[in-house]
Amino acid sequence: MKNAFYILVLWIFIIPPSFAGSPDKINTDEKKKRPRIGLVLSGGGAKGFVYVGLFRVLQEVGLHIDYIGGTSIGSIMASLYAVGYSPDDIEAMIRAQDWNMILRDEIQRRYIAFEEKEFRERSIISLPYKRRKIALKSSLYQGQQVNLLLNKYLSPACDVKDFSKLPTPFLCIGTDLLTGEAVTLDSGYLPSAVRASMSIPGYFSPTEYQGRHLVDGGVVDNYPATQLRQAGAQLIIGGNVQSGLTDSINKLQTITEVLDQVISFSRMPANLEAAKIIDLNIQYHVKQGMMDFTEYDSIIAYGEKVAREHYDELKKLADSLNAIEYIPVKEFDAKPLEKVFIEDIQYIGKDKISRIFLDNFFEEFEGKEVSLQEIEETVTRLFGTKFFQHVFYELVPAGNGRVNLLIKLKEGAPGYFSASLHYDNDYEGSVLLSGVFRNLLGNRSKLFSSLVLGPNPRFRLLYMISNGPNIGPGLELDFYSFRFDDFDGNKKTNTTRFINYKTSAFISSVIDNLYRFRAGVTLEYFSLKPEIENELLKNMTDFNGYLNGYVSVRTDTRDRPYFSTSGFDSDLNVSYILPLGNNWSQELFTNSLMYYLRYDQNLPMSKKFTAKPGVYLGGTLKQDLPPIHHWFGIGGLVPINYMGNFAPFTGVRFVQSFGLYTAIGRMKIQYNVFKNLYLTARSDIGSNQMELADLIKSKNIMFGYGLTAGYDSFIGPIEVTVMGSNINPSIGLFFNVGFDF
Repeated sequence: MKNAFYILVLWIFIIPPSFAGSPDKINTDEKKKRPRIGLVLSGGGAKGFVYVGLFRVLQEVGLHIDYIGGTSIGSIMASLYAVGYSPDDIEAMIRAQDWNMILRDEIQRRYIAFEEKEFRERSIISLPYKRRKIALKSSLYQGQQVNLLLNKYLSPACDVKDFSKLPTPFLCIGTDLLTGEAVTLDSGYLPSAVRASMSIPGYFSPTEYQGRHLVDGGVVDNYPATQLRQAGAQLIIGGNVQSGLTDSINKLQTITEVLDQVISFSRMPANLEAAKIIDLNIQYHVKQGMMDFTEYDSIIAYGEKVAREHYDELKKLADSLNAIEYIPVKEFDAKPLEKVFIEDIQYIGKDKISRIFLDNFFEEFEGKEVSLQEIEETVTRLFGTKFFQHVFYELVPAGNGRVNLLIKLKEGAPGYFSASLHYDNDYEGSVLLSGVFRNLLGNRSKLFSSLVLGPNPRFRLLYMISNGPNIGPGLELDFYSFRFDDFDGNKKTNTTRFINYKTSAFISSVIDNLYRFRAGVTLEYFSLKPEIENELLKNMTDFNGYLNGYVSVRTDTRDRPYFSTSGFDSDLNVSYILPLGNNWSQELFTNSLMYYLRYDQNLPMSKKFTAKPGVYLGGTLKQDLPPIHHWFGIGGLVPINYMGNFAPFTGVRFVQSFGLYTAIGRMKIQYNVFKNLYLTARSDIGSNQMELADLIKSKNIMFGYGLTAGYDSFIGPIEVTVMGSNINPSIGLFFNVGFDF
């Protein structure tokens, strides 16, 4: 077929057919009429990156494309071409994306609401609760990040509603979820049309578009040559990355491979029809899979190679067409809009969430020129509140070069239930069952609950009004029980169980999802239960009450909750504790002011290395003797303790040291060995004493060291640490598996 295509052009459009009469009767204009060229691109997930090479060759040979269309990834690549992006710019766009985050609807942690980070980053499985029962999700992801991506890069055409008016007329295909028919999308809002065309069933949610609920057009028509012919294309070039049906079960090893095989049965008729009318079919046999978006280097290189194999053929075609009528190749100079002037802001899909809450995010944009980056960040921050399944936006022309900002919302399910598993040497094995309910007890309300089942159980309940930087009220219940060993030096003497029941009322304010300020009052009932009766602790086995007033400042700017490489995590807490009742507690303990500061920094040293310095400082006023459960307990390696006045220390056993004054410095060097595998060298130095003057005495200084091998898995970190210290000279092992809770 190397020469047949351009010969066909000459035959049909230059050489008069025999039945047309003698040469002197043929109209000269008809002989010289240039045929209109269509380019159709099939769907195929990440395989569609090969089209960059095809675009580049078409540009180099000087072939003018009159119509372009595609399905799924073909619609994305075709729309970028239609808007006017150069092949180089499209390739740069592909390389610039974090495809793992985009495909999984993940957003940077700085956009996630503070309380959501605390409760939602530790679940293995999460299921929605709706219609009074636990349900399955209708799709794995909503396409939140894909929507932002399409809005950004297709923004130059935000005022074009008729896709035939684009620099290159364009169409794509969706599938009606209710009727199963193929729907040609050639008008409307371009990013939404493309989003509908690539809504892989089960992976991305269906798209509501022009009164229909649409999924991936590839379900029924993955190669829309027929529609291009109907639009006016007379000669059609096809780029095809479909692998077709396989007869080997060994090639169906993933969900996407099985799904593609099943869908291929229903789209075969459209493929056969396309084969009849496509004049030049460029077939790609891409070895990568549909979801291998991070393999763009290899896919783009292969696409370029195959396209250049057709260079001579396409060049002869371009030359023959230009001999009939010369049309220069379009200028491919499109760029995303930098700013838009927003006339008005409108919301679609809000139900329980008030306009006042939404205006807190967007009202400052009204009547102003705003950058697309500001819109994206604000949309993402609203999505990060987790009140919504998705937050999409559209730029609707309002005349005079202005736009209305349309925010399209889909509120989340009333609740979600999740579960997780964890094991470590200190708290032992446990199961976490948690639930979150939004807008259940008032507008903008959030109710978080978590139950830890195991040898050291815990139950937490947090109710709050999400009010952003404005002050909002909240209530918290926290009941926990855990055991630890008592030591005399490094010799175990007893095992004791802490039991505490706490309830708090507070007000809080969160700034930029990074900084949380909280002040409140806590009522707690506490008891110690030693296994072996102890004269010192025998009076403490009864529950006693305490009233605490506290102020705290918590900051979390880390890029990731585990194996982070930038940002810092800190907690500053000041509490005033009053023993209640006329009993032993008041005889032993006094009203006390306690304070502590935890600060852990991540400093990227290179692409592989991260330095992680940290400090933990705590104390009380000299004359105070606070209740024993407010003393500082040092030791163990659990990063999240039930009590904020407990701090880890490498090589020291879990709360092996108690004191009223503590100062710890730590340094960790994290090395990313390969993908999710890490090695961390760690060392701690510090002291924990009952008297401030003893804190700096050399004989009281503790020094710990260790090496941790860790793997970042879907169930959380899996870590093993080899460690030792000057107070425990024998080498010890610490195991940590799963998300910390």
